[in-house]
Order: sequence, then structure tokens, then C-alpha cells
Amino acid sequence: MNLLTTAIIVVVVWGLVALGSWLWVFLSAKTSAVLLKPIDFTKKISNENGQIIDVRESAAYKRSHIMGARNIPMANFSQGKSGLRKDRDIFLYDERLRDVVRVGKSLKKQGYHKSKIFILRGGFSRYDGKTTK
Repeated sequence: MNLLTTAIIVVVVWGLVALGSWLWVFLSAKTSAVLLKPIDFTKKISNENGQIIDVRESAAYKRSHIMGARNIPMANFSQGKSGLRKDRDIFLYDERLRDVVRVGKSLKKQGYHKSKIFILRGGFSRYDGKTTK
């Protein structure tokens, strides 16, 4: 096998692994919460009296966040210390889908219903509503 063939195989395998990983996270998100596009997320939080939760670390939250959001880092959810109300919708966001999916799964295990958990698809950088700073 020559070097070019080996390089092509490595790139193809890497691409398949990356695609599979992304697909796994995406499907996991759909089983634990409702994924919303940024425009739908913005509309829903303006029409609902929900709990907007930023699961990023506090430094990122302090730089900028969605207006009205509380900062509860991902680690708090894995310890079962979210303190969120089960009777109100929960709107979750972070920078990456992978971390927020873990939070959604954790909330579902704690008894929150999937239909009340909403995840911002694409992360905070894609959000087009009101933010601080």
C-alpha cells in the first residue's frame, strides 16, 4: 500500500468516526430533550415563563449570556444539585451540544419530562436574541 492510499483511508475513517460521534450526540439529545433551532428557541423563551439555564463555566457566563439566564455549570447537574422546578419549562444552552446533552439526560433521570426540556441547537454563539454585553 502506498502513502497516498494510507492517507486516504485514514481521512475516510476519521471522517466516519467524527460523523458517527456527532450523530450519536444528536440522537442522544433528541431522546432526552427537545432540540430547537436558534430562532425557535428565541421565540419560545420570549413566550414562556421558563427557566433559562447556561451550563457553561462561570467565566464564559460572566463574559456574556442570554438575558434572564442562570448559570448552573454542568458538574452541578451530575451531582443532582440543579434546584430547578419541575412544573416549568427548562431552556438549556452552552457552547457545544455534547455538554448540554449530558445535562438533559441527567435531568431526565431526575424525573423531569422530556417535553419540558429544550436545548438550543448550535450553542450560544448561534443565539440571536437579547444577551448581556
